Amino acid sequence: MKKPRVTFKMKRIAEDDWQILAECPGVETKIIKGLKSKAEVDEWLNGSRRLDWLRSQGYAK
Repeated sequence: MKKPRVTFKMKRIAEDDWQILAECPGVETKIIKGLKSKAEVDEWLNGSRRLDWLRSQGYAK
């Protein structure tokens, strides 16, 4: 069975408060908080933290 695809969207809340919205069909949207800049969001999305998060949620091996 194919795993559902997770879509990530960045969202700026304030000057130094950024979030990542993790959307997956059929599941409530999850919010990754505690990011301080767009550069930190980009690093999260393009680095190992994204894969670590997917693994912790059961979306990746």
